[in-house]
Amino acid sequence: MFAELPPLNSLRAFEAAARLQSMTLASKELHVTHGAVSKQIRVLEDYLGFALFVRLHKKVGLTDEAKRYLPHVQAALQTLSSATSDLRRQPTKPQTLAINVLPSLTINWLIPRMEQFKSRHPHLYVDLSIGDFAVDFSQGRYDIAIRSSTVIPKGANYIKLMDEDLCLVCAPSLAPKLQNIEDINHVTLLKHTTRPELWEYWAEKVGLTLTQAQTFGVEHFYMLSQAAASGMGAALIPRFFIEEQLANGSLVIPFDAPFTSPYRYYLLTPKSPSLPLKAQAFIDWLLEIFAPYRH
Repeated sequence: MFAELPPLNSLRAFEAAARLQSMTLASKELHVTHGAVSKQIRVLEDYLGFALFVRLHKKVGLTDEAKRYLPHVQAALQTLSSATSDLRRQPTKPQTLAINVLPSLTINWLIPRMEQFKSRHPHLYVDLSIGDFAVDFSQGRYDIAIRSSTVIPKGANYIKLMDEDLCLVCAPSLAPKLQNIEDINHVTLLKHTTRPELWEYWAEKVGLTLTQAQTFGVEHFYMLSQAAASGMGAALIPRFFIEEQLANGSLVIPFDAPFTSPYRYYLLTPKSPSLPLKAQAFIDWLLEIFAPYRH
């Protein structure tokens, strides 16, 4: 297809020299040397099999063949220039950045901050979904995932985002019943059902034997925070999940007993020596807003 087309640079050199009637002026317009223009015109003449210019005193003139050829070349270059200009003026088609994140991290923390990322990268279409399953990047469904684990992730590149620092919280109405650590055995313990061992880990850390059998289980931290705020019992929740609730008083810390759980939060990407720019942009932003929680 288009087998009869001469080199584009030769056509541009010919058009400029013919229009300006000068090799020197053509070289200035095209930002190349006089010799480069002359060489491109010789290439075109060899390709066509006839001369295009006659040398006059201080300028060049066109042969009869060149006079017939020039309008077609100019029309073709104008068509190409117009098409290119129109395409460049069109809005950039958004790239899709597919992210899968833990449910509580998404609902309580990430979504309220996503507008900041979108304002920095308006041409990115973010496909944000929630999940707590093992991510198989080989399927090409996700660019980035965020997971928590007690072991270092395998099968993906990873960045450790932070440790999981938990605090014991309850509703203000329940706080008078929790004056010290031993009082935990007299209230309902709200459990994270996918991490039922957290209370045992915490009790071991603070030196308490748990005797309280009344428990209520929920699957996610955001559900745990709602249950605690409603007065159902005490809960162990990552502090960064509940900053707003602590600030507005719907949750309180009855006594100070901080605890770092065995879980760590990791950002995962496909196994690859390099990342797409869209993924790197999100990672850079995420590390920036995670900075206060990393240690």
